[in-house]
Amino acid sequence: MAVINIYFFQICIVHGISMEPTLREGEIVLIKKSNLDLNYNDIVVIKKDKNILIKRLVGLPNDTIRIQDYLFVNGEKFDNIFTEEKGDLNGIITLNSYEFFVLGDNRQNSIDSRFQECGTVKRNEIIGKIIFNKGGI
Repeated sequence: MAVINIYFFQICIVHGISMEPTLREGEIVLIKKSNLDLNYNDIVVIKKDKNILIKRLVGLPNDTIRIQDYLFVNGEKFDNIFTEEKGDLNGIITLNSYEFFVLGDNRQNSIDSRFQECGTVKRNEIIGKIIFNKGGI
C-alpha cells in the first residue's frame, strides 16, 4: 500500500481484493487519522504486525459476535452479512473494551477477524477510517 501522510489525513492506494466490490485494486482512498468516531460499517485501515489491512468494522467493543451462516452481533443478524466461512471462530466471542471485529467485503478472499492470523483488532492498531475513495463510500 503506497502511503502519503498529510497531517491528520493519509492517502493510500488499495492493494488486494479483500474489499471488492467496495474498494478495488489501485483505487486511491483518503483516511482520517484523528478524532475518530468509529461505528458499524466504517471501513478502517489497520496495522497488524507489519501488514496494512483495509476491513469493515462489524463488531465494536463489548459486542458479542457469532457467525452461523450470517454474522450475528449481540444476537441480532447484522445487515445481511452472509459468510459460509467461520474461519477459526468457534461459538460466540465477546469483545473486550478495546477490541473490534472486522470483515473484508470479499469474504471468500479475506483474512480478517474470523482467522487467527488477523484476529480481533485492538484500538491502537486502527490507523484511521476511510472517508473518501474515487468511487465514493
